Formats: sequence, structure tokens, C-alpha cells
Amino acid sequence: MYNSDLWLEKISADFGDRKSIVGFLLDAGIDISELVDASTELVPWKHRHCEQSGSEREMEDDENQCKQNEVTIEEHDSLVSVPDPALLYGMHCYRDRFVRVFPHSKDDAMCYAKQAESTIDQIKGMLRDGHGASIDVFLEAAYRTMLVQEYFPASVECYYLWALLCFTHNAFQPSLAFLDIGRNIDDAFEPIQDLAHKVRLVLNGVYGSNGEAPLLDGSGSGPSAQLSNALAIIFQRFDSDRDGVLSVSEIASMIQITNGRPAPRSTIQHIIGVFGGRIQTKGGRMVSGWDINSLTDFYIGQSLDDPNETRNDLAKFGFDPSSLSKI
Repeated sequence: MYNSDLWLEKISADFGDRKSIVGFLLDAGIDISELVDASTELVPWKHRHCEQSGSEREMEDDENQCKQNEVTIEEHDSLVSVPDPALLYGMHCYRDRFVRVFPHSKDDAMCYAKQAESTIDQIKGMLRDGHGASIDVFLEAAYRTMLVQEYFPASVECYYLWALLCFTHNAFQPSLAFLDIGRNIDDAFEPIQDLAHKVRLVLNGVYGSNGEAPLLDGSGSGPSAQLSNALAIIFQRFDSDRDGVLSVSEIASMIQITNGRPAPRSTIQHIIGVFGGRIQTKGGRMVSGWDINSLTDFYIGQSLDDPNETRNDLAKFGFDPSSLSKI
């Protein structure tokens, strides 16, 4: 008679599908599932097998009361049975979430609003480093946004912040998914419109428009076949001694072509440290520089940040910036 998941499903239907939110973030490489499942600050959204929450304790009390009543009922040969414990649990979870979204008093509502405003300010502060932020910062920011959405499920700013997190993490499709939800809540929210425009610009640059060849593969984490072929040719061009490693001087020659001027040695050492390091040559020597994977990683990162710059670099190396083929 009863669907044991009815009330838990109703939480998602009425207050936001937390499973989808966690899933989109996971697709972006931001896995907060453990934080959410273990949280004592969030009302449970699925059956949990851990320490009892308030809802679980109350559910157990209700179940015990029902069992006591069942004894009395059975004495009168009634057919009434004990309600499904999972159903009771779901009912209590729904009630707990409901009173957070619709507080009993104006004082509670004002308190929740102030806490949410403060938390959002903290999240924005955490994201000031942009791409330079650590994964721990992304995880904490995503989780704190969930705490705000717990009380304000129709907050367009929450979905904007999740979209911004994904975009900053170079995960464009999950970012668009959050932006679509945000637009359904409030299509006049300007930050949503601005970010959607930025995402589309990057995607058009990365995957091409008007017949342009893509720079990256479908996952967004590897080079397209066209870019991979171009980089292999470029690597061979600058690997003058054919030892399989671009040395400091060889990288300097490459940068001089793209930038139009010599790069400071400190700059070259820095990008070697980020994308390369001490690498073994074909002859067995260890030298400071880049291998083909280093060059590829550099251009994947640059393509995600500024795809037009990658296409401009390729043009300077003698490739058509649209088709990525050798001219």
C-alpha cells in the first residue's frame, strides 16, 4: 500500500533534486557525495545506514508506538498493520526539510536569511583564486552552497555558484546544466546570463563553430585528433637534437615565435616546472624540459582558458587556425 520512498522522493520534487546536484558536481570532478551523506547539517535525502539523526530517532519512537498499538489491535482481531518504518522515516525527513524552508516564525526566517547571506559571501571569497584554487576549496564551496540551498531551494544564486564552480573547474557541460536550472528559477538573473555567455564562448572556441576543427576531445580533458597531430609536428620541429625532450633553449625558441619576443628564463623554468620537469631523453640522460605529453598538457590548459590563443599559436607555427591542418 505504501511506497517506502514516497516522502524522500517528494523532498527532491519539492525542494530540489539533490541527487542531480551531487551528480552534476561529480561530473565536474567535484565529489561532495561523502560530505553530503555524512552531514549532520542537512536533512537526509535517502535512506542512511549510519548514526541516527533526529528524524531517525523520532521514526523509531513512532515505530515502537505503532508496535504497542498493534498488540492492542491484534487483541481485537484487526487487520491493521504497522506502517513501513522506511515510510515513517521519509515522513519525518520531509517534515524536517519543510520547516526549514517554511519556518514557523519571522525571526527564524530572518535568521536563516542572514546565515545564508553570510555563507554566500564566504563562498565568493573562497572562489577569488579562480582556477588557482585547490580541489579542497571547490569541495568546501560546493558543500556550503548546499547548506544554503537546504533552506532556500529556489535560490537562483545557489545554482549560479555551482555553475561557476564547474566553469572554473573547466567542466562546461555540468556548468550549463546548473545554468539551465537557474534560468528556470529566474531567467532575469544577470550573473546567470553573463556566465552562460562565457561558457558558450569557450565551448565555441574549444569545439569550433562554422566548421572549425575542435581543439579538445569530447571529454574536454584530452586533445582532439587534429590538435594532437599538429602538436606532434610542432614537437618534432623544435626537438632539434631528436632526443625526445624539448630543452630550455628549444622551449625558448618556441615561445619566441608565439610571443614575438624572447621569454625571461624564469618564465621558461616556471612552465617547465608546471608541465614538465626532469625528463629522461632517448639516450638516457636526465634533462629539464618537456616531452610530448608536457606540450599537450600545456595546450589543453590554454585551450580551456583561451581557445583563441591556441588557434593563434598554431597559425604562427604554420597551421590553419580553423582546420588545424599544416599550411
